[in-house]
Amino acid sequence: MTILLSLMLAAAPAAGDVPPVPQDLSNVPVIDGWLGRKVSPRWSEDVARLYRNGDCGGAVSHEGSRLLEIDMLFLLSGDGKPLKIMPVNARCPDVEQFVSKRILGSLRGSFPKSGATAPRWMRSQVRFLWSDAP
Repeated sequence: MTILLSLMLAAAPAAGDVPPVPQDLSNVPVIDGWLGRKVSPRWSEDVARLYRNGDCGGAVSHEGSRLLEIDMLFLLSGDGKPLKIMPVNARCPDVEQFVSKRILGSLRGSFPKSGATAPRWMRSQVRFLWSDAP
């Protein structure tokens, strides 16, 4: 797994407290019903513009349109604050930055609280669908 972007936040724990980045997504719990998965399609036109203008890959044909699904890893504190956001398979630096900033800006409070004392990794996905038709 190639991690393309790691966005550190000011409230990040000391290096010794951070669990290692998971190498196998299947072992990372999914954030059920995460708002970002539902909201991200609204950003499709912005993502499409960035995708077209950048050195990007990964979008696939889907019913006459283009579909880009990005797996996301989140290191979350016990009170649901994101400590790290890592797009896993975006293959487009401009899209990675856009998605990470959007999540931090508008979805910062959308993560589940576990009450745990140590941060833990969780995952979800963002999806974008756009048409390249004239």
